[in-house]
Amino acid sequence: MKKSIVLLLFFLLLSGSAIAADVTFKLKGSYFHPHETAFKDIYGGGVMYGVEASTEISRHLEMWIDGGYFSKKGELSLTREETKLRIIPVGGGLRYTLSLGSIHAYAGIGINYYLYNETNPIGDVNWGKLGGIINVGSFIKIRGNWIIDFIVCYSYCEMQPADFKINIGGIEAGVRLGYSIRGKERLSKQKI
Repeated sequence: MKKSIVLLLFFLLLSGSAIAADVTFKLKGSYFHPHETAFKDIYGGGVMYGVEASTEISRHLEMWIDGGYFSKKGELSLTREETKLRIIPVGGGLRYTLSLGSIHAYAGIGINYYLYNETNPIGDVNWGKLGGIINVGSFIKIRGNWIIDFIVCYSYCEMQPADFKINIGGIEAGVRLGYSIRGKERLSKQKI
């Protein structure tokens, strides 16, 4: 069911209306600051990488799909033994965009499926769960079809991989470098 939601978003992005529209691909790098105190005490924050694809589905409304990767080493609270964490969020959503001259601002809401993996001497934990994300940001065109995007996200995903519940979400602030492919240009190349 959860994977079906992600696949549905992907296929909607590639649907007939999306093929005729512009599609923007972005590489992203951000700093992830976890919300949960216990999480911060063990792993702290760190760099998250990812990719995104988005398209306009109506005036001022965009749909996006994306994926990220966060990996960090830490120490267990009591024993000080090494523990490793990997979080991979995959999902998408909708955002409202507004042009303010050369600056384009946006706010969005979406759903992510979080793949969670933790490895330490106590044992391995592999878990997955749906969570939510909201984001705000702005982008400018820097040359031709290239854009630079500044974004802040808040994510929330509560899971219970052990005897206690944790929120593996938090705040991300980052920069994305993107390239827009014009839908009309793409269609004309396919006809040739």
